[in-house]
Amino acid sequence: MKRHFPLGRRTMRSLPKVMLHEHLDCSLRPRTMLELWQSHGFEKAQIGFPADVLSEWNKAATVAGVNRRKLRTSAAAQYQDFLVGFASQSLANYVKAIVDHVLPIMQSSSNLERITRERMEDATADGIAGLELRFAPQLHTFSGLSLDNVMDSVISGIKYATFPTKLILCVLRHENADMARRIADLCVKYQRYVGVFDLAADERANPGVLKWWLKAALYVKMLAPPIAVTIHLWETDEPTDQDISLLRGFDIMLQEVTRRLRHKQLFKDDVWRVAHEVVEEMFATFNAIDADADSGLMRIGHGFRGNRQGNRLLEICPTSNVVTGQVVSFGDHPIDRLHREGKRVTVSTDGTLFTEVHLTDEYLKLQEHFGWKPADFLKVNLTAVEGSSFSLRTKARLRAQLKRAYGRL
Repeated sequence: MKRHFPLGRRTMRSLPKVMLHEHLDCSLRPRTMLELWQSHGFEKAQIGFPADVLSEWNKAATVAGVNRRKLRTSAAAQYQDFLVGFASQSLANYVKAIVDHVLPIMQSSSNLERITRERMEDATADGIAGLELRFAPQLHTFSGLSLDNVMDSVISGIKYATFPTKLILCVLRHENADMARRIADLCVKYQRYVGVFDLAADERANPGVLKWWLKAALYVKMLAPPIAVTIHLWETDEPTDQDISLLRGFDIMLQEVTRRLRHKQLFKDDVWRVAHEVVEEMFATFNAIDADADSGLMRIGHGFRGNRQGNRLLEICPTSNVVTGQVVSFGDHPIDRLHREGKRVTVSTDGTLFTEVHLTDEYLKLQEHFGWKPADFLKVNLTAVEGSSFSLRTKARLRAQLKRAYGRL
């Protein structure tokens, strides 16, 4: 039976959804954060906890049953409101909230596994049918964990997923080639679980397509070809002509690295050296790159500014763009225009903590503000499947699942 529109929350939540852009360290449960901070020590937080949050949380320890649950639920809600209010003041505050209130409790194997497992549970309740979850492993080594310890902990957490899941490993724009090499090596080592290598963090402070990141991206593609490459771009500023040219020329660079290493055993240091040579040459002569050349870099994190995205897949997170001040309001977001123009749009949350949304909420907002219907949601989900790092068999199963579910509406 065909349903009347608009769809309600219960129906929207039950629909299968594929999400490509969510950060693990932006998706913690507020109550879990309070529990972990209690063990870690509330007094250690660089940004002090609000007195009313601590009061309700501590009071809960003196009562039992329903009253205890109510107090802790209330404290968690107030805590999230505090974090959202602080993070929404500026992009710098958003980052500071992660650094000072999230990362300190993500430095042990048990905490990392728990946080990841809970994210899988919440995603199941949200109707997620396929997820790529990104994080920067290097940010979880401040208390002695090795990069391998971090990977093993997060992998243990994603094994609780009831749906296909791949990890995205991020290097950060303020880092360097040495760190990029370390994260690239993790991609190669854990490629059974890793689907994508990404460049994230402050696009304004360190803008554009970075030379050392391109080198690492080529290195990953040479040693682990199934792994995709993405970049956070088009969020705070439009890319320059050089950025566009370098993105268009990524396949050319990859072909050149392949040509120079042909008939040679792929020792990692040789691949790194040749990738460096090719990137340096391309940066020096970027205008010579064929403007019509396609790119293996077809996925852009956020990617909503302007109109030069070409055929690249756009991982758009509307509410996050409002929270970080990139657009004034949800109704002002260009996602609907890009979708109607035929751009390869996908929809994600970026994270559930600071945005206070799950993917169901994003869909309800798209329905409310832009009149999206099941055909629109089916299209963005099929686009997400097409651009995902899942296997061909998994993609075929997801396409069938999506068409069945949305076709009934």
